[in-house]
Amino acid sequence: MKKFIVFAMLLIIATAGFSQQTKSSTAFAKQDYLQKSKNRKKVAQIMLGGGATLILTGIIIPKGEIIRDNFWSPDYKNDGMKSTFYFIGTLSMLGSIPFFISSHHNKKMAASLSLKKESFSLIHNSSLVYRTVPSLSLKISL
Repeated sequence: MKKFIVFAMLLIIATAGFSQQTKSSTAFAKQDYLQKSKNRKKVAQIMLGGGATLILTGIIIPKGEIIRDNFWSPDYKNDGMKSTFYFIGTLSMLGSIPFFISSHHNKKMAASLSLKKESFSLIHNSSLVYRTVPSLSLKISL
């Protein structure tokens, strides 16, 4: 019984070691990274432009009538609305920064990917056969 278990384990390990993956991996190709970079950059530019537009709108809105006259600065009717436009515009502009960074990262990933032919050995009819297949190469600079 022990010999059978040892033989079965060796057979399982050997099969797993020489088997090929049947599912295709979900690795991105160069075009996918370029498209992702383009989309992220577009979102970042829209957020940056929208934030700048909101801040300019906050500047253009008139102050309105004086509600309360304080000693240092009076309170105006449209102060709350103006500060809301400033706040949302600033958040939008700051929120665009991660999208610009992500866009740059995806563009670098696309630049580091390349296609090349990779050779591998294959056992066919009890002989060793060398084949070449197109493969995706990823350069990682350390």
